[in-house]
Amino acid sequence: MLKLDFYKAFDSVSWSFLLKTLRCRGFPHNYLCWLELLFNSSCSALLVNGLVGPTFKHRRGLRQGDPISPSLFLLAADVLTRMMQVTSLTISERLSPELNDPFYILQYADDTLIFSTAKRQAPRSLLLVLELFSKVSGMTLNLVKSSFVPFSLQEQQVELLQNLFCCSSTTLPIQYLGLPLSYKRPDRATFQMLIDKLTKRLSGWKAKMLSRAGRLVLASSVLSTIPVFFMSVFKLPVWVVRAIDRLRRDFIWKGPAQQNRGVNLLSWDRVCLPKSLGGFGLLNLTLHNISLLLRWLWRIYDKPQSQWASIAKLLYSAVGRLNTPLVWKQSGSFFWRDLRNLRPFFQLSVKAEVHRGDGTLFWYDNWAGTLVRFIGADHPFPNRYITLRDALPRLDHLLPSPMNFLETQIYDAAQNFHLSTGADKFLWRWRTDGRFSVSSVYKHLASAGKCSFVFKNLWKLRVPPTIHMFLVLLAHGRILTQDQLLRRGIPCQHKCVMCGMLIIEDREHLFCECIFAQNIWTRMQFNAPTVNIILHNLCSANTQWQVNLATALWGLWLERNNRTFREEIRPLDLVHQWIVQQATLFWKFC
Repeated sequence: MLKLDFYKAFDSVSWSFLLKTLRCRGFPHNYLCWLELLFNSSCSALLVNGLVGPTFKHRRGLRQGDPISPSLFLLAADVLTRMMQVTSLTISERLSPELNDPFYILQYADDTLIFSTAKRQAPRSLLLVLELFSKVSGMTLNLVKSSFVPFSLQEQQVELLQNLFCCSSTTLPIQYLGLPLSYKRPDRATFQMLIDKLTKRLSGWKAKMLSRAGRLVLASSVLSTIPVFFMSVFKLPVWVVRAIDRLRRDFIWKGPAQQNRGVNLLSWDRVCLPKSLGGFGLLNLTLHNISLLLRWLWRIYDKPQSQWASIAKLLYSAVGRLNTPLVWKQSGSFFWRDLRNLRPFFQLSVKAEVHRGDGTLFWYDNWAGTLVRFIGADHPFPNRYITLRDALPRLDHLLPSPMNFLETQIYDAAQNFHLSTGADKFLWRWRTDGRFSVSSVYKHLASAGKCSFVFKNLWKLRVPPTIHMFLVLLAHGRILTQDQLLRRGIPCQHKCVMCGMLIIEDREHLFCECIFAQNIWTRMQFNAPTVNIILHNLCSANTQWQVNLATALWGLWLERNNRTFREEIRPLDLVHQWIVQQATLFWKFC
């Protein structure tokens, strides 16, 4: 396996080569003239001692950042694939007929992997193709960064290949497209690199002053999305998920520096719940990992003629034929074993839309309910992997006589089933259009509870995110009033700083029973007997009145904190005036 690297691939593409390639692909003459004008109009200048020198014209290369440059580069790089295919065919037919397809190539932009046999003339032919491509395209191989991985080769053969390609040999795993490429499950050091990447990203935020709501946004948009590419291929071990969750949790509650002790006001499981269920909508990594991996299984069923489906059936199907439905094999690579563990949920989520019946397994696919789940996996299945089309005419042979109650139900369902023309299709149950999406899987897995009227509407209020977060914590009874501090073993005075009453302050007293709070509600012409009633009034509509109530709660909380920690006391009129002003601004700009 040869991993290639090119010197400044984008900057070295030959214009004449690219224009000839486009001409051979049938691009119109006018389009080629426009491209040539764009190429010739590019120029640069050097900044010497703060002074801009004379401009000079470019002779090759594509402009970085130009929207059409990636497409043009792909068309140029595709020539290497075509050359490899022609050379592979020539070697197979003329030079060494016993070599069947000696070359395979994987390309993504300038990241190139070539799989080749080491027999006969294949390595020299490969080198000749690479040198010829470099000369005609202008893209020169970087042999220092290129390498090859030998498989089942003797040491003498490895040395010959090193001398031939003038590059070093290495072993798996290697990095390709940002992921470790190996036939083994990634080790602990590989996953640690992912955690270190998140830690490094956090270190860049230490100097920034972020509110808790701002940290929640960063944790959701950055820290939760960095592992997604990794999770789309690998099942994250439990220790990795816990390590990433610890980073996200500490960042949200303790801040970027993580120097203060901080208090986790809400359990992590609840933080990762959808907002409508009382959470903060942060990604649950385990559920999202499952959602991403299920996409590989869906591709086998949705596109049975695709290359991935063909590989999966040949390697991992118990039948091992391309023109048959997938029959799950018990053995396989670590990747397939991870996918196979998701089989029960996947089969529950997929429903067969039967036409001809030749793409649907009678016992395993969900055409009238999954029969294996219906009657139990220990049941003796005759013709275990028979398709629905072959099974319907042979029901008397498939089911025993006499039949029990369950077998009679299967017989009746199959007797009333009629086949038609057209290919069988599979529908995803968790979307109305039947199409698979990662978001639909995650939403189904994460939304196991009952949607709350209060939490569903709290996030719709036209107030800043900081107040949204405060209101959710208030609804859960998790703001740090004196009773909550005592529960956590934090000493505090048993006195309300708002009214002076000798009492252990809780949320009901602070926002409803306190004389100061009652005077605020009186001025707002609102009766607030309990916090829950206030929250239900907040969520009954989305008008300025609801914004006023939310701002009043927030204003009381800020005033309480200012009196507790800063010993700043504002009169009632000033607090009420501040609430009215802030509510007007929130309604206008949020």
